[in-house]
Amino acid sequence: MKGNALFRRAGLALAPANRDARELLSGVKDGDAVLVEVWSPRNMAQHRKYFAILNNVVEATGRWTSTEHLRRDILISLHRYDEYVNEFTGEIVQIPHSMAVASMTREDFERLYSDTIRLLTEALGADPEMLSQEAA
Repeated sequence: MKGNALFRRAGLALAPANRDARELLSGVKDGDAVLVEVWSPRNMAQHRKYFAILNNVVEATGRWTSTEHLRRDILISLHRYDEYVNEFTGEIVQIPHSMAVASMTREDFERLYSDTIRLLTEALGADPEMLSQEAA
């Protein structure tokens, strides 16, 4: 059996946090051992704020045609990409890493968030507080 669900810590035990977690746990027989991978969910308010900041930068600067283009440039500038060689052209292509909720831990996203603020501050000469306040 394999599945993902949200659990909360209760002392030294994990307790189901919702119906999906209860259903998943009900499929485990008493006494069975299970492998647990601890993964803290991302702060979705911080996720929304991140994209609001990017949107503000796109609108204020006019240097990027979309938030997605700015996001791509940020990830490449922060060396968060994979490279491959296009077999038709021989060109080296950079593919930015995914920012999907399921592909990044909370800690990794928080690091990306602070690295992005630092990059935007340095590259645009913007005040980090202003970037955050504008997007709040």
